Amino acid sequence: MDFVSGNIKSVTAFTPRAISGEVAESGNTIDRKGYNSAVFTLVVGDYTSDPSAIDVACALQTKSGETDSWQDALDVDGSVITTRISGEVSNVRLAQSEINVDLRSLQRYVKLTVAADFTGGTSPTLFFASTASLGEPSISPAV
Repeated sequence: MDFVSGNIKSVTAFTPRAISGEVAESGNTIDRKGYNSAVFTLVVGDYTSDPSAIDVACALQTKSGETDSWQDALDVDGSVITTRISGEVSNVRLAQSEINVDLRSLQRYVKLTVAADFTGGTSPTLFFASTASLGEPSISPAV
């Protein structure tokens, strides 16, 4: 029997925490060596201070070495790999989205950056978390 666990590795891409609209926040550095694809699962949780609308922009960044600078990750068409979760609060709260990524053209390390923008409220925050399921390992089973 062939189990899916031998073909994927799940990691925390963005440690669950409250984010504000002040600055973009970085997720965890993921070493994607040996994996050719990934699915980032993004989860928007509860919010504070009653905003009327929320816009969460998530983008992928990449770099080749641990001491190199991060740069936007581009898909095969040359577009930045990104997604948005946005709308009225009632439609965004507890929303989930995914980013499917072909990692073959990216460098060894990847991470999510997340920027929240709020309409209304007094210094609102939003709970956000993400996991990444790395797939298509070059060596099986995945470790």
